Amino acid sequence: MEVFNLKNKIEEKIFRGVVSMFIKKGLQATTQEVAKEADVAEVTLYRRYSTKENLFTTVIQDILERKFHSQVLKLAEEEDTEMFLTKIIKNRLELLSINSDLIKMLLSECLRGNLKIDLPDMIFTTLKKGLDHHFQLKNQTVDIDFCARQLGGVFLSYVMLPNEQPIHQLSEKEKENIARRHALSVMSVL
Repeated sequence: MEVFNLKNKIEEKIFRGVVSMFIKKGLQATTQEVAKEADVAEVTLYRRYSTKENLFTTVIQDILERKFHSQVLKLAEEEDTEMFLTKIIKNRLELLSINSDLIKMLLSECLRGNLKIDLPDMIFTTLKKGLDHHFQLKNQTVDIDFCARQLGGVFLSYVMLPNEQPIHQLSEKEKENIARRHALSVMSVL
């Protein structure tokens, strides 16, 4: 049991180091820099991930699964569609705002073809799964693809055209108001 906890602590240090260096240097960051940032031996990175590309891909996929995919499916259980959309929009906008530098770097590297994963497609697919799950629970037929594209557009607009004050720095009431307005807009075309 103790080894398991140590492994998680080491992985957490590695993941934090990767994210930090990725924000600073993108894929040009070296494993030596990542190891130094994570306070682990460079050989530890190679033993666990074999290549720098595998290391970056593993970390990115883990972050997306932990912070995006699982949360979307959890929120999909909400019975009220307006509340579901409001919660998902508020949650995603906060997450994007807090991690804006990382998100911009990931999108840039994806668009350049430097990453082996398709970040926009992963996010779009996750949105579609959450929407599909929600509307199946409600026995409603909705154009899931269209709805996911609308939400994706909202999210992308806040990454590329941020507010003067980042979303995560707004009051809860302000965040809720923005999310609800977008939810009502999405619902108007369902």
